[in-house]
Amino acid sequence: MENLMQRIKKMNITSMIFSVIFIIIGFFLILKPEGAINFVAYVLGVMLIIWGVVQIVQFFTRKDKTGNFIEVSFIGGLLVFILGIVFLIKPKTIASIVPLLLGVWMIADGVLKFCYALTVNKRAKSIVPIILSVLIVIAGLFLVFNPFEGAEIITQVIGVVMIVYSILVIVECLFVKQLVNTFTSDETGIIEVEIEEKTDEK
Repeated sequence: MENLMQRIKKMNITSMIFSVIFIIIGFFLILKPEGAINFVAYVLGVMLIIWGVVQIVQFFTRKDKTGNFIEVSFIGGLLVFILGIVFLIKPKTIASIVPLLLGVWMIADGVLKFCYALTVNKRAKSIVPIILSVLIVIAGLFLVFNPFEGAEIITQVIGVVMIVYSILVIVECLFVKQLVNTFTSDETGIIEVEIEEKTDEK
């Protein structure tokens, strides 16, 4: 359980960093929609490369690895890294499908957070992280099935959705962080009590 809590903490830090970047990009898209998608393609390419490298490094440095050499995290990190390279090489091609790619990103992130939220819920009995992760998935679905027409309108809508998505992620991360800290303090307290009881018995 301790390893899982550490993993959730690391995921929260990464998510909050990306969320801040997404908020900045979102405001840029709203204020400067003309030709901004190409710029976003470059930024997303760099972000994907960084994310992929982080996942790969975490795989090789993780102490609790299973016997299998290739895990989902390693494969996912490698694929994300390659996708980031494609973004940088073919920004104009990628720009046309940025809403779809962003939507898929948000859906995948929301599903991952939903799984962690279920784990947290077993201990904290709090439904808030689950609701927030569902809202993140909905934001992703909104981009995938974007009903708007016109390049500038679509760009501004993407900006708004990215800001909303990032705010939801930050709120969830802060909420989950508080719950994880509660778990850690409770478990530490239980261990200390057990040690004291054993000492008294001796």
